Amino acid sequence: MKRIDNSYNSDRGFGGSSEVSGFLVRRSGLIAAIIIIIIAGGAFYTQSFARVPAGYRGVLLTWGKPEEKILGEGLNFVIPFIQSIELMNVQVQKAESTESAATNDLQEVSTTVAVNFRLNPNSVNQIYRELRQDYVARVIKPNIEESIKAATSQFRAEELITNRATVKAVFDDILEERLSVFDITVIAVSLTDFQFSPAFAAAIEAKVTAEQAALEAQNYLEQVKYEAQQQVIQAEAEKNATIARAEGEAQAVVIEADATAQAIEVITGQMTPEYAQYLWLTQWDGKLPLVVGEGTGLIIDVNSLLDEQQAPDG
Repeated sequence: MKRIDNSYNSDRGFGGSSEVSGFLVRRSGLIAAIIIIIIAGGAFYTQSFARVPAGYRGVLLTWGKPEEKILGEGLNFVIPFIQSIELMNVQVQKAESTESAATNDLQEVSTTVAVNFRLNPNSVNQIYRELRQDYVARVIKPNIEESIKAATSQFRAEELITNRATVKAVFDDILEERLSVFDITVIAVSLTDFQFSPAFAAAIEAKVTAEQAALEAQNYLEQVKYEAQQQVIQAEAEKNATIARAEGEAQAVVIEADATAQAIEVITGQMTPEYAQYLWLTQWDGKLPLVVGEGTGLIIDVNSLLDEQQAPDG
């Protein structure tokens, strides 16, 4: 019965599967090795490339030692398990610190300093070799402190306020010179605030108040002087107007007097006894004087006038 079943299974093809199974069992070690090689090859392939993001540079390390070659953005080939990449940020970064210092006149002052900086992309391997990733704590902040002390010591306390732009420029120059040694470029500097001692702040406030009061007094004095000048100008104008008016009136009188004198001269030149008598008669009221002659300044023969008047009637 078993022989019949075996013969049947052999005829159905089931005998071949046993041979395949036996083959797989005999070659299982080889298959496992191939699979391991494929996986290892895939891992080796993936480890052979490293990506450097935008805004970064890669420091190539061989057994931990920085190489001279600097890797740019994108995919870069490395030797797996032997080489690795340390990413260095070359974007604009910010470091902020609050520092205390003394001014030229020995006043204590504190300020908050904000510095924008950037690592030199061509020197990141040297920066990593000397500072690793601790360049802010080890280099930038200590130099901010020293630079602000060196800058404020050149100015008096009040000049930190009145000459703020100059103070900032001096601090910027000192800090830039110090950080350039470490291949770090200063982009911008901001001095956000100056804080003085309460006593000095009160003194500044008192001085400002006094200056404002003096300025108000000066402005008031200028106003008084201006008003006085306006009054002088007005009085001068009135004086000139009065003089001009008087001169005009005097000139008018002179002109009138000249005209009268000329009229008298003309009349006197044309005066005759007959014309004088005529003028007297035109102004006579018809009454004969009681006394004719002395004291009148003119002698008229009244009888002759009467006789001449009666002759035509006769």
